[in-house]
Amino acid sequence: MLAHVFAFCDATLAKTSFVVELANRGVRSDDPVRRDCGYGLLYEASKFSGKRAPDEAFFLACVKRIADTIGTESEKVRLAMGTALMGIGKRSAVLNQAALKVARAVGPIEFTSASGKCEPFDVVKHLTTDLLKKKLGVR
Repeated sequence: MLAHVFAFCDATLAKTSFVVELANRGVRSDDPVRRDCGYGLLYEASKFSGKRAPDEAFFLACVKRIADTIGTESEKVRLAMGTALMGIGKRSAVLNQAALKVARAVGPIEFTSASGKCEPFDVVKHLTTDLLKKKLGVR
């Protein structure tokens, strides 16, 4: 639980100068907890702008990694991957199209919650809002 607190939601690790390197190392880890945190940090990095922001090629490589591995991951890591995909897809028209392609192939991500009442996480829904389309200049 503490790993989640430090990695997600603009938390401590997301504010470090080495967050991109840490995220990149995390998503490549053999440990699912580290992968979960790595994708959470990747989501946080997707919100960066200016000098802190990774370039588009970095994010395209992340989208490819998600596409190649999401089918073999646990529910928790799949959710973190979906969140990262959502953040990446909100950065630019090119990244939106790449993320949408993967999100459509994957479909809504099923998960179990303590209350048992959660709908599947639909990344496509988040990447196709009218507001986002307007922001990115896509149809």
